[in-house]
Amino acid sequence: MSELVKGAITGFLFVGVLLLAITTNKYTLAALFYIISMAGLYEFYRLMEKVGFKPKKSIAMFVASIIYGIIAIYSFGAFSFSYLLFIFPLLVSLVALELFRKSEYPVTNIAFSVMGILYVVIPLSILNFFAYDTTFYNEMDINTNHYSSLLLVGFFMIQWANDTGAYLVGSQIGKHKLFERISPNKTWEGFYGGAVLAILMGMGFAYFFDGEMIHWIIVALLIVVFGTLGDLTESQIKRSCGVKDSGNLLPGHGGVLDRFDGVLFSAPFVLAYLQLVYLQVINN
Repeated sequence: MSELVKGAITGFLFVGVLLLAITTNKYTLAALFYIISMAGLYEFYRLMEKVGFKPKKSIAMFVASIIYGIIAIYSFGAFSFSYLLFIFPLLVSLVALELFRKSEYPVTNIAFSVMGILYVVIPLSILNFFAYDTTFYNEMDINTNHYSSLLLVGFFMIQWANDTGAYLVGSQIGKHKLFERISPNKTWEGFYGGAVLAILMGMGFAYFFDGEMIHWIIVALLIVVFGTLGDLTESQIKRSCGVKDSGNLLPGHGGVLDRFDGVLFSAPFVLAYLQLVYLQVINN
């Protein structure tokens, strides 16, 4: 079976499972992204091991699981905000545990152990907040207990539109390198092609679901800019580690980090924008 066929089959199944989990209920969503976040964190730690560092994988993934659970359950409305404060001592515990290890690079090991959680797990865990009734209306409230898949589906559709547009345009007419030192195949033409398709997708969601056009366009722009930065960051990590893909979990697509690199950067900024809109609404 060719890599192209493998990639097509994997992509179809991947999108199907993702959309099924998102549209079913908040528990299937939380479970799926927990699995994805743990797989991505494991890939990140394996990459760090390839260049000689030794993050404490087992303990760090246990701590990451607790942090993911706290954020996900808080998004359900079951916890008060004060429970989020437990995240900080959990991260500090990783620092303290390094005291009991004999390691040549203790500070670096600590840094990468914590960085993996901040880089992979927390951005994926906050996707749970998207799965509530935050559909770009004037009554936007991201903390309501009413489950709605529209926002998260729109988020991923725009993300995929950006990736697709960037690939199609860049592969056909791309000439001017976007960031050749890190990713030689990415071009400015591809960037603009992805931006146009992402904005059109956002406008389509606004039109068909009676959303606020300006909000969908801004979200699309945030996904384009920070999704691209996330892609470049992951490319830099892989280049530093001397690997082509972050893993081989997804045949024809590489690893989890390869598929979610843009999401890791764009999700926090989109959520921050939605919170700003919500605060503006309730203050008026």
